[in-house]
Amino acid sequence: MSFKKCRDLILGIVMLLFSGFYLINAFQIKTRPKLTPSYASAQIMPVLLGVLLAILSVICIVQGIRKMKTADGTEEEGKKKDKGDIMAVVFTFAVIIGYILIMPTLGFILSTLIYLFLQMIILAPAEKRNYLLFAIVAIAFTALVFVAFRIGLQQLLPRGPIESMLGF
Repeated sequence: MSFKKCRDLILGIVMLLFSGFYLINAFQIKTRPKLTPSYASAQIMPVLLGVLLAILSVICIVQGIRKMKTADGTEEEGKKKDKGDIMAVVFTFAVIIGYILIMPTLGFILSTLIYLFLQMIILAPAEKRNYLLFAIVAIAFTALVFVAFRIGLQQLLPRGPIESMLGF
Protein backbone atom coordinates (compact mmCIF):
# COMPACT_ATOMS: atom_id res chain seq x y z
CA MET A 1 0.00 0.00 0.00
CA SER A 2 1.45 3.35 -1.04
CA PHE A 3 1.70 6.48 1.06
CA LYS A 4 -0.68 8.33 -1.29
CA LYS A 5 -3.46 5.87 -0.53
CA CYS A 6 -3.17 6.19 3.24
CA ARG A 7 -2.03 9.78 3.77
CA ASP A 8 -5.48 10.97 4.92
CA LEU A 9 -5.53 8.22 7.50
CA ILE A 10 -2.03 9.10 8.71
CA LEU A 11 -2.85 12.83 8.79
CA GLY A 12 -6.04 12.15 10.74
CA ILE A 13 -4.20 10.05 13.33
CA VAL A 14 -1.41 12.63 13.73
CA MET A 15 -3.93 15.47 14.06
CA LEU A 16 -5.99 13.48 16.59
CA LEU A 17 -2.87 12.98 18.69
CA PHE A 18 -2.03 16.68 18.36
CA SER A 19 -5.57 17.66 19.37
CA GLY A 20 -5.23 15.50 22.49
CA PHE A 21 -1.96 17.26 23.36
CA TYR A 22 -3.57 20.62 22.60
CA LEU A 23 -6.60 19.88 24.81
CA ILE A 24 -4.41 18.79 27.72
CA ASN A 25 -2.60 22.11 27.53
CA ALA A 26 -5.81 24.09 26.98
CA PHE A 27 -7.23 22.76 30.24
CA GLN A 28 -4.11 23.97 32.05
CA ILE A 29 -4.71 27.62 31.15
CA LYS A 30 -5.11 29.58 34.36
CA THR A 31 -8.25 31.63 34.71
CA ARG A 32 -9.30 34.41 37.03
CA PRO A 33 -12.92 33.58 37.89
CA LYS A 34 -13.42 36.66 40.04
CA LEU A 35 -12.75 38.99 37.10
CA THR A 36 -14.80 37.22 34.45
CA PRO A 37 -17.93 35.07 34.49
CA SER A 38 -17.35 31.32 34.43
CA TYR A 39 -18.57 30.97 30.83
CA ALA A 40 -16.07 33.58 29.63
CA SER A 41 -12.86 32.13 30.98
CA ALA A 42 -9.61 32.10 29.03
CA GLN A 43 -10.03 28.35 28.49
CA ILE A 44 -13.25 28.47 26.49
CA MET A 45 -11.91 29.13 22.98
CA PRO A 46 -8.82 26.90 23.18
CA VAL A 47 -10.97 24.03 24.46
CA LEU A 48 -13.60 24.57 21.76
CA LEU A 49 -10.90 24.69 19.08
CA GLY A 50 -9.30 21.53 20.46
CA VAL A 51 -12.61 19.67 20.41
CA LEU A 52 -13.29 20.90 16.88
CA LEU A 53 -9.83 19.73 15.79
CA ALA A 54 -10.46 16.31 17.34
CA ILE A 55 -13.81 15.99 15.53
CA LEU A 56 -12.27 17.01 12.21
CA SER A 57 -9.42 14.54 12.80
CA VAL A 58 -11.88 11.70 13.29
CA ILE A 59 -13.67 12.74 10.07
CA CYS A 60 -10.29 12.72 8.26
CA ILE A 61 -9.56 9.23 9.62
CA VAL A 62 -12.94 7.95 8.40
CA GLN A 63 -12.40 9.51 4.96
CA GLY A 64 -8.89 8.03 4.84
CA ILE A 65 -10.26 4.56 5.54
CA ARG A 66 -12.91 5.00 2.85
CA LYS A 67 -10.32 6.27 0.37
CA MET A 68 -8.06 3.31 1.05
CA LYS A 69 -10.92 0.94 0.24
CA THR A 70 -11.78 2.70 -3.04
CA ALA A 71 -8.40 4.04 -4.23
CA ASP A 72 -8.57 3.95 -8.03
CA GLY A 73 -7.25 7.36 -9.19
CA THR A 74 -5.09 8.00 -12.22
CA GLU A 75 -1.43 8.74 -11.58
CA GLU A 76 -1.26 11.95 -13.64
CA GLU A 77 -4.23 13.54 -11.89
CA GLY A 78 -2.69 12.65 -8.55
CA LYS A 79 0.72 14.17 -9.41
CA LYS A 80 -0.79 17.45 -10.64
CA LYS A 81 -3.03 17.72 -7.58
CA ASP A 82 -0.14 16.84 -5.25
CA LYS A 83 2.02 19.70 -6.61
CA GLY A 84 -0.81 22.22 -6.11
CA ASP A 85 -1.52 20.87 -2.62
CA ILE A 86 2.13 21.11 -1.60
CA MET A 87 2.39 24.72 -2.80
CA ALA A 88 -0.83 25.61 -0.95
CA VAL A 89 0.60 24.12 2.24
CA VAL A 90 3.91 25.99 1.82
CA PHE A 91 2.12 29.30 1.16
CA THR A 92 -0.25 28.67 4.08
CA PHE A 93 2.65 28.18 6.48
CA ALA A 94 4.32 31.33 5.12
CA VAL A 95 1.14 33.36 5.62
CA ILE A 96 0.67 31.98 9.15
CA ILE A 97 4.25 32.92 10.06
CA GLY A 98 3.70 36.37 8.59
CA TYR A 99 0.47 36.69 10.59
CA ILE A 100 2.31 35.85 13.80
CA LEU A 101 5.07 38.34 13.00
CA ILE A 102 2.81 41.29 12.11
CA MET A 103 0.25 40.79 14.91
CA PRO A 104 2.21 42.72 17.58
CA THR A 105 2.70 45.70 15.26
CA LEU A 106 -0.60 45.88 13.38
CA GLY A 107 -2.85 44.44 16.08
CA PHE A 108 -5.61 41.87 15.80
CA ILE A 109 -7.92 43.59 13.33
CA LEU A 110 -5.46 44.54 10.57
CA SER A 111 -3.36 41.39 10.79
CA THR A 112 -6.44 39.14 10.77
CA LEU A 113 -7.91 40.97 7.78
CA ILE A 114 -4.68 40.54 5.82
CA TYR A 115 -4.26 36.91 6.88
CA LEU A 116 -7.82 35.87 5.97
CA PHE A 117 -7.73 37.63 2.62
CA LEU A 118 -4.41 36.03 1.64
CA GLN A 119 -5.47 32.60 2.92
CA MET A 120 -8.63 32.67 0.80
CA ILE A 121 -6.57 33.59 -2.26
CA ILE A 122 -4.23 30.67 -1.59
CA LEU A 123 -6.99 28.12 -1.12
CA ALA A 124 -9.36 29.23 -3.90
CA PRO A 125 -8.85 27.82 -7.39
CA ALA A 126 -7.53 30.48 -9.79
CA GLU A 127 -10.68 30.47 -11.91
CA LYS A 128 -12.96 30.97 -8.90
CA ARG A 129 -11.17 33.84 -7.14
CA ASN A 130 -13.50 36.66 -6.22
CA TYR A 131 -11.43 39.31 -4.48
CA LEU A 132 -14.39 41.47 -3.50
CA LEU A 133 -16.10 38.50 -1.83
CA PHE A 134 -12.85 37.56 -0.07
CA ALA A 135 -12.51 41.11 1.28
CA ILE A 136 -16.13 41.17 2.50
CA VAL A 137 -15.77 37.78 4.21
CA ALA A 138 -12.47 38.82 5.83
CA ILE A 139 -13.98 42.06 7.16
CA ALA A 140 -17.18 40.42 8.40
CA PHE A 141 -15.41 37.49 10.08
CA THR A 142 -12.79 39.72 11.71
CA ALA A 143 -15.49 42.04 13.04
CA LEU A 144 -17.51 39.11 14.36
CA VAL A 145 -14.53 37.55 16.13
CA PHE A 146 -13.42 40.92 17.53
CA VAL A 147 -16.87 41.66 18.94
CA ALA A 148 -17.22 38.12 20.32
CA PHE A 149 -13.88 38.18 22.10
CA ARG A 150 -13.51 41.80 23.12
CA ILE A 151 -17.09 42.69 23.98
CA GLY A 152 -18.85 39.35 24.52
CA LEU A 153 -16.11 37.41 26.33
CA GLN A 154 -14.26 40.51 27.56
CA GLN A 155 -10.90 39.11 26.48
CA LEU A 156 -8.01 41.35 25.47
CA LEU A 157 -6.71 41.12 21.92
CA PRO A 158 -3.45 42.51 20.52
CA ARG A 159 -3.81 46.25 19.99
CA GLY A 160 -2.90 48.08 16.85
CA PRO A 161 -3.79 51.37 15.18
CA ILE A 162 -7.44 50.47 14.55
CA GLU A 163 -8.01 49.23 18.10
CA SER A 164 -6.44 52.45 19.41
CA MET A 165 -8.74 54.58 17.24
CA LEU A 166 -11.76 52.58 18.44
CA GLY A 167 -10.71 52.93 22.06
CA PHE A 168 -10.31 49.18 22.75
